[in-house]
Amino acid sequence: MKDEKYYIAVFKSKNYAIQIQYILENLGYSCFQLISTPCELKAGCSYSIKFKDINYLEILKRETSKLNTDIESLYCIERKNGKKTIKNLNYLI
Repeated sequence: MKDEKYYIAVFKSKNYAIQIQYILENLGYSCFQLISTPCELKAGCSYSIKFKDINYLEILKRETSKLNTDIESLYCIERKNGKKTIKNLNYLI
């Protein structure tokens, strides 16, 4: 299994995530992906934004603030040697 590291921004509602993804796409950012929020992070039917580079967080924060909303929580997901670890990075938001 391939090692992998990525970040997931969780929002208050799936509508915020969909709206932000739409805006990011229209601005030409292809580095963000709309995904179903993993059950370990938030119960229920929700969407989140996935991205591979922590430097993209500033773009995401800027665009969410324009919508007068916030990122509810931020996580780093890392898969190494078949083991998945989840780190809460809320201190960055």
